[in-house]
Amino acid sequence: MLDESAVEELILARAKKPRFTDFHQYFLEKPKAIPFLVDLSLSQKAHPVPAYSTWLLVHIAKAKSSLVAPFQDQLTEGLLVTNNHSIQRSLLVVLLELPIKRKFKGELLNYCFEVFAHPDTAVANRVYALYHLKRFVKSYPEIDQEVRAIIAILERQEMKPALRVGIRNYLKD
Repeated sequence: MLDESAVEELILARAKKPRFTDFHQYFLEKPKAIPFLVDLSLSQKAHPVPAYSTWLLVHIAKAKSSLVAPFQDQLTEGLLVTNNHSIQRSLLVVLLELPIKRKFKGELLNYCFEVFAHPDTAVANRVYALYHLKRFVKSYPEIDQEVRAIIAILERQEMKPALRVGIRNYLKD
């Protein structure tokens, strides 16, 4: 019988093997296991279970976003409350694969501004937050000026190459 503990055992068994993310295929073939994966992603379980679970969700969302779409509110809420940078990064990527929903829209927008502007946040998280902001600009063009003001401040400082690329991607188009 498939349940959360069975999915956790599968993740832990697979975690030590090469090409771990290929394991997302299991969930594409057995989508009834995805709710357990979501629960593990947002759980307080010991590392590596939440991190690896969200990592798998990234690959599932990229392969077939409709399988994670029913959990969008749950994943967004999890993003807004977690302090784990690895979980945040993965959830930001998963949510980029889904349309912006009305629920948590304001909270997600504010969160992305905070993450992007905060110099102590992991660079990948800042870049993915910026990509979310680019999506928000389509609905709210007035925020572009605010994003560009943050970019102007950042450009006066030493910047990691990944952040520079993210900014370049934001500014093009």
